[in-house]
Amino acid sequence: MYRILIADDDKIEREGIKFLMTKYNFPLEIMEAKNGRAALELLQEHDMDVLLTDIKMPFMDGLQLAREARALKPRLKILILSGHGEFDYAKTAISLQVSNYLLKPIEPEEFHTVIAAVVQQLNQEQAAKAQQQDWQKVYEAGLVYQQEQRLRNLIHDSTDESDADSRKRAIEDVLRIIEREYEQDLSLDYLSKSVHLSASYLSHMFKKATGVSVVKYINQYRMEKAKYLLDQSNYKINDVYKMVGFSDMSYFGLTFKQSFGVTPKEYREKVRPS
Repeated sequence: MYRILIADDDKIEREGIKFLMTKYNFPLEIMEAKNGRAALELLQEHDMDVLLTDIKMPFMDGLQLAREARALKPRLKILILSGHGEFDYAKTAISLQVSNYLLKPIEPEEFHTVIAAVVQQLNQEQAAKAQQQDWQKVYEAGLVYQQEQRLRNLIHDSTDESDADSRKRAIEDVLRIIEREYEQDLSLDYLSKSVHLSASYLSHMFKKATGVSVVKYINQYRMEKAKYLLDQSNYKINDVYKMVGFSDMSYFGLTFKQSFGVTPKEYREKVRPS
């Protein structure tokens, strides 16, 4: 079930649109607003998939609402209602990357065609997102398996079983700390003190178990988190790099490109085209 917001100051028109939604049994939960300002507040408070807005409304017209909505929710599908004398407005709306527009008075057949196309697009995007999440789970499962396998090898190679258990626990503790505190200022010194080992011994043991240094592992973990946020959230890149523990935007961008071959901006544009 998706969610659509109907923004129109004419109650009769809103009721007519709701009637058609029900008649055609679209999988859309309906919310409504009687002006642009109220509609923007609902967009800020709720997840929305589709915005259907009239052009002329009090407090905030439909085009301004479309601009604000596009900035707030880049993947939102926007449909514009326009009258015969508002075609110039409709042309402006197209420049705002709206999905389509409907001419008033609404013709039921045209309404069905436009809404059905939007629902189909939402279904396709949802399927693509689900597939991407499945691949992500496979990828993450592979990483976990590799780490576990390396830990098993470390234990089997050790002649002292109790010492192997102790090292295994220490590495597991370090991995948990990284997962829990990756957004903080992590250092080898801090991690070694947390597990009561010398920095040099932890560094040697961690690389033997995981195949990478502590610093490289932290960066890889942060990069995966950054990639997830760029793909699945609306946070700005200026916020994302701080959220994953970087203090310098340039260094974050360089590390991201070294990891994935593209800059954070290029990655977001690739996975979330306008």
